[in-house]
Amino acid sequence: MRFKTRNARVIPHFYSILYAIFLVPFTVTFRMTLRFDFSIKSALVLLVAICIMPASLIAFALLSYDYLRARDAQIDSSVMTARTIAYSVDKEFSSIETTLRALATSPSLSKKDLPAFYAQMSEIQSSGFMQNLVLSTLQGKQLLNSGLPFGERPPISDRTNLRLLDETNGPVISGLIKDTISNQALIAVSIPVRRAGKHIYNLSAYISPNQLARLLKQQQLAPDWIVAIIDSQSTIVARTHDMSRFSGKQASADLLDAMKFDNQGWFEGTTSEGTQVLGMFSRSAVSNWSVAIGIPSASLTGEMRKKVGWLALAIMVLLLSSIGVASFVATRIALPVRGLRAPALALGQGKDVVIPSLRLKEAKEVGAALRQASLMLQAAQHQATHDVLTGLPNRALFNDLVSRQIAISALAGTQFSVLYIDLDGFKPVNDIHGHAAGDAILCEVAQRLRSEVRDSDMSARFGGDEFAVILIGTPGKTAAKIANTLIRSVSEPYNFKGEAVRISASIGVASYPESGAVEHELLRMADLAMYQAKDAGKGQVVCASASGLHLSA
Repeated sequence: MRFKTRNARVIPHFYSILYAIFLVPFTVTFRMTLRFDFSIKSALVLLVAICIMPASLIAFALLSYDYLRARDAQIDSSVMTARTIAYSVDKEFSSIETTLRALATSPSLSKKDLPAFYAQMSEIQSSGFMQNLVLSTLQGKQLLNSGLPFGERPPISDRTNLRLLDETNGPVISGLIKDTISNQALIAVSIPVRRAGKHIYNLSAYISPNQLARLLKQQQLAPDWIVAIIDSQSTIVARTHDMSRFSGKQASADLLDAMKFDNQGWFEGTTSEGTQVLGMFSRSAVSNWSVAIGIPSASLTGEMRKKVGWLALAIMVLLLSSIGVASFVATRIALPVRGLRAPALALGQGKDVVIPSLRLKEAKEVGAALRQASLMLQAAQHQATHDVLTGLPNRALFNDLVSRQIAISALAGTQFSVLYIDLDGFKPVNDIHGHAAGDAILCEVAQRLRSEVRDSDMSARFGGDEFAVILIGTPGKTAAKIANTLIRSVSEPYNFKGEAVRISASIGVASYPESGAVEHELLRMADLAMYQAKDAGKGQVVCASASGLHLSA
């Protein structure tokens, strides 16, 4: 099911109707004037009488066309809303993944100091964001569960997504599963814990579907809209109406049929409780979860019919007044509708939507919806490719630029370098001064990285205290010098509430094509070099080359 298929069918019929209602009356008038003798007054009366009917038909045709456009705009806007909510769901999972990734790097876990690691798990759980956290073996046996006292374990093992965790780097998101402790339906977000590339533990966070239900309430949608969040197994997880009744059940058959054809679209059907709706849906390519919006047909068409009725009555009165008034009203209706074609095409092409001056209330509403949809799309695209805290590009955008730069450098025969940066001594900043200080220092680090590289280069933040820089047209030796400059800049003291805070950085350098000729190999070498720099001590630069990893002077 795709968008705007209905107008594609209506437009040819619409112009055919206009042709007929213009041609027939004027043909009849012309033949009658040839066959009969009329006075000027009679001819004008006949002309007015004949013109009233096509003018009225034109008004009704334009109103019908405007209704279809308004309905399509509602569909487009609602699909955009569903996409935005799906992005918010992904953002929730991403936030949980970030927390798990940071927790997985805990020195307590590396030292197998389980009491200390349990305390860290309990501290995160106490924030109320997660129901509980679980550390388990590769076979699913729970070692720690923040929902139980330390040392106490549930009678059965945690078998959540073991195979997928072993095969991937996560995160792996479950559907609704029954928690053995609280006997509640929960959602598990799990990642593998690796050391030196070896999979040693599984770390999982469990959240309640009520967390996603609260996310739906924050959207401030229309009260009669039925909105549901559906997992990758087509099971309803959260819902705005009767959540306790439908959570854990399969989505409606009409919705499942529509979702077979596309990742987003619209359909006309019934909800799980049998309500007739105009439904819109969007499936996330990241989590494979979906968001569906059902607008009751009664509320959708009732208001539109009322508007059409009043407008039709007003237009009929104006048309019966004179031909001139009818022509003026028809023009006022047609031009604003046509004026929305360019903004709608601009929205589909991802361009900035500029709404022209419109003199029709409904056209202004549609124009405002198109403008709002454009801003929402731009905001969603920016959030999907940039770090929220520092404003730097994220890993996805950075990797995409590396891939593009490899293609450019391969054609031009030029070089470029990638720097992987990990902050040294950053964790004590959070522990001693709090996360506000940590966030402030991360923003300052981002600013220093920006100031030390050229406008043609790009700095990025991967998450936590990990950053990266791509140096365009820069060979390995020059990149090593720049890396040492960045270390000196990052190592300068930071002023937080009058107190000097010091950190350092370890940097791994990989250059194209010396360190790798393909994206994944180049990035892997930069990552290995960075870890080698960490092992060599604080404030070090390690360069990757064809002969191996070398500590830079």
